[in-house]
Amino acid sequence: MSNEVSPAPAVGAVVAAEWNRDVLSVTGPDSISFLQGQLSADVEALEVGSSTLSLLLDPGGKMVAVLRLWRTDERIVFIDTDAGSGAQVQDRLSRFLLRTDAEITAHGWQCVAVRGESSASVDVSQTSAVLVGPCVWPGTEGLDLLGPSVSPPASAEPAPEGLLEALRIRSGWPTAAAEVTDDVIPAEIGSWLIGAAVSFTKGCYVGQELTARIDSRGGNTPRNLRRALPGGMSASSDSRVASRRSRYSSTKCLICSRHGCVSR
Repeated sequence: MSNEVSPAPAVGAVVAAEWNRDVLSVTGPDSISFLQGQLSADVEALEVGSSTLSLLLDPGGKMVAVLRLWRTDERIVFIDTDAGSGAQVQDRLSRFLLRTDAEITAHGWQCVAVRGESSASVDVSQTSAVLVGPCVWPGTEGLDLLGPSVSPPASAEPAPEGLLEALRIRSGWPTAAAEVTDDVIPAEIGSWLIGAAVSFTKGCYVGQELTARIDSRGGNTPRNLRRALPGGMSASSDSRVASRRSRYSSTKCLICSRHGCVSR
């Protein structure tokens, strides 16, 4: 059973909506070397002005959070993650700040998601965004704008209710408490996430052993079942497959009545 993602539904007009994210920064002389030993991405190779996906894992290799890293200075990295996960990420990283000259700070920032064809070329100069990066959802064109107070681009229309969540689910982007839980390993989410967020050449980091071992064996893990559903159906959270004791992990279907979508 494959868990490779399918292209997200096409969005003709450029639309924008708030995407709730928690934002942290890690600063100080040891910030880069500290994160290098904690996260799956090669932070030392990340150039100033660039961003990348990364994973925060527990020592056993289970998921804590999916992160995006933004390196804005030689000693400064911003992190955005799912709303509600910031405190957990900060607490988890802070446990390892032993004899380390680095500081982790939480920021009450906003994130505006811009989606749709040609959205990557939208003028964002008047949005007050501090960080601007391409959409990280697989197969989805767009931009993500982050900062203390961010306005949607003037040329973007307000996204219809439910569209952003439908696009997220359809693209296969994982979120906390749904696809990202403390009993899930990265390979269960998909090989695309491993390819985008994990470096196998950087050296050791927390939780590395299980991820590397599974990858060396071809990534053969239980897969999340994903099921296409027609539009016009009411929302449901019924379990559609057997429990995690079976070969496949349990799947929760989220059905968008307007847009139709696929969910774990």
